[in-house]
Amino acid sequence: MYGRCHADRSDAVRFALQRLIQQHHIDHIIFAARDGLGFRAIQAKRARLAFESVRLIVRLDTCSAWLRDQERRWPTGMQDLEIDFAERYSFEHADGRIAANQELLDFVAGIGWKATNDVYLESDDDSGRCYSDYSVEANQDTGLEDSDLEQAQPLVTLAIPHYNLGRYLPDALASVAAQTYPNLEVLVIDDGSTDSDSLNVFDQMQSRYPSFRFLRQRNAGISATRNRGLREARGTYFIPIDADNLARADMVERFVSAIQANPEVGAMTCYFLAFKDGESLKRRQHMYACRPTGGPLTLASLRNVYGDANAIFRTATFREVGGYEIDRDTSFEDWEAFVKLVHAGLPVGVIPDHLFFYRYRETGFSRVTDGYRNHQRVLRQFLRLDGLPLAERAAVWNFLVGSQLEGDRYRSQWRHRMADRLHGLWKKSLLGPALVKCLLQTADQVREAFYGQCKVESADVSSGSQAPSGSIRKSGYSTDRLGL
Repeated sequence: MYGRCHADRSDAVRFALQRLIQQHHIDHIIFAARDGLGFRAIQAKRARLAFESVRLIVRLDTCSAWLRDQERRWPTGMQDLEIDFAERYSFEHADGRIAANQELLDFVAGIGWKATNDVYLESDDDSGRCYSDYSVEANQDTGLEDSDLEQAQPLVTLAIPHYNLGRYLPDALASVAAQTYPNLEVLVIDDGSTDSDSLNVFDQMQSRYPSFRFLRQRNAGISATRNRGLREARGTYFIPIDADNLARADMVERFVSAIQANPEVGAMTCYFLAFKDGESLKRRQHMYACRPTGGPLTLASLRNVYGDANAIFRTATFREVGGYEIDRDTSFEDWEAFVKLVHAGLPVGVIPDHLFFYRYRETGFSRVTDGYRNHQRVLRQFLRLDGLPLAERAAVWNFLVGSQLEGDRYRSQWRHRMADRLHGLWKKSLLGPALVKCLLQTADQVREAFYGQCKVESADVSSGSQAPSGSIRKSGYSTDRLGL
């Protein structure tokens, strides 16, 4: 279920390297910064999934932003933003960092990369030197050495909101009970269910799992119910789990290990696999996979780059930013919560592993609510841009300018090419002036309808959601050129 997008190519590189390490002794791996192909490998190491004894080094000899600047090109699409983020993340979080020259290092520092003094700057004297000779001189701060600052197995609170999902609750709780992590507090909160069968199942589960805490409340909505769990939580960490999803047995263990290794983050998310029913899951027939990147924040205004609500949060920190916003008529509350954390200066990390299974339901809240209103809910958090890091500010304005200018250029070129072809036919007397004018106007309408649809699709942020196409700027080409 891997495709041809940039992040999936980076995963393919990671898996190939992991197989190679199993067969050979390797003490360091050097990635080129361009295209960020070391992105997922570095994420995996920071999450303690792989490469524990291997140093991952990134050499900056060029990058996509530098190449665009040299060629006087603008970033024009979401792929540019994603690749720029992968390159920056890889360079900033590698075990060792090398730069080919000072000019390039100054350039990336100028667009917000954290290019500090621990970057090794190559010189002419290095011509016969092996990279491993100076890799130890590079960046040593991976965050992995800070795990001893926390207890090895702190208490973790799992909060499971329940509303008329009695059909799925037993399997969800069974997956929680099977967790390999021993120090858990489990809260199961019924949000005013009205279905008698679900209420009976809730009572049965209370008898089956006496060590879990079962709470009841009047219906308040998913966000308020998760916030209830956050208030009640006694754990150092907090993990919300939907009552229709299934956790992998080592999910909590992986989450705790990863967040302890990354003390700077406010939360850690993960990959997940979507399934339709229990039979398809048994046959390992998944509908799709979700593999978030964790950034950049700029791209998070267009789509959810952080992942599902099923994530691990630092309980105290999540309380400080206010938990979830409690709107009742819109979804995307998880996406919005991640944006709140990032705006508070707390990055959201990603564990590149499928740690839970997401049950896809046509009646899911995010699919029955209005996509436009859901997206607007997230965008309100972007009104608070005063603390936006330099790298994100540079990405925002370059993307906005580039998208508009390149879009204008494309529309103008398309209109002129069509006009020239029709003019040629008219001169040959194959078409009358009135028909040419009609065809030209029709072509304009088709082009704008197509371009507007492309804009909608490129802004699609989640299943069942759409962003408005907005107005399409006219190209300004006049039929006077044809003499019509």
